[in-house]
Amino acid sequence: MANFKDSSTFKVHDDYYTPKSAWENINHLIPKDKVIWEACMLNSLQSKSPEYLRELGHEVVFNHDWNALEYQPENYDMIVTNIPFKTDIKKQMLERFVELDKPFIIIMNSLNTFSKYMREIFKGNLEHLQVITPSGKIHFDKLIYETGELIPTKKCSFYSVYVCYKMNFTQEQLWLP
Repeated sequence: MANFKDSSTFKVHDDYYTPKSAWENINHLIPKDKVIWEACMLNSLQSKSPEYLRELGHEVVFNHDWNALEYQPENYDMIVTNIPFKTDIKKQMLERFVELDKPFIIIMNSLNTFSKYMREIFKGNLEHLQVITPSGKIHFDKLIYETGELIPTKKCSFYSVYVCYKMNFTQEQLWLP
């Protein structure tokens, strides 16, 4: 992910993390009686996503060593995660999640919903696919390499949505205030 405002010379910066506010926005839609698998934590030692979900009252399983493309926990009911930004990894993750056939809510760049690969991946399951649209941009936390701290960003260069599978939300629930 890159943002021209980050520096005077263009550099790709891929270490952005989900802010607590992204989970707070949809907390009322995540069932409290379900065990959540935060599936995209492989090598994401700075991510506080599981911690945020727990603070919001959810039971969460995760591990920084689990590769979701090859592993799944024994006991979980649904997936709640911010999927990787790179298209090739994202496609693999989506295919895997559909194959697992568990309900999920994932944060993605909204432009992905217009891609050909989304239709191909969900081809026989489009009736289970829903998109929750926030009222503005999700501004991610950026890792500062020198200090190891996460700082909030204020000018994300794209809009994100919550792509949902087998959640059965009402039409009203798909538009956040």
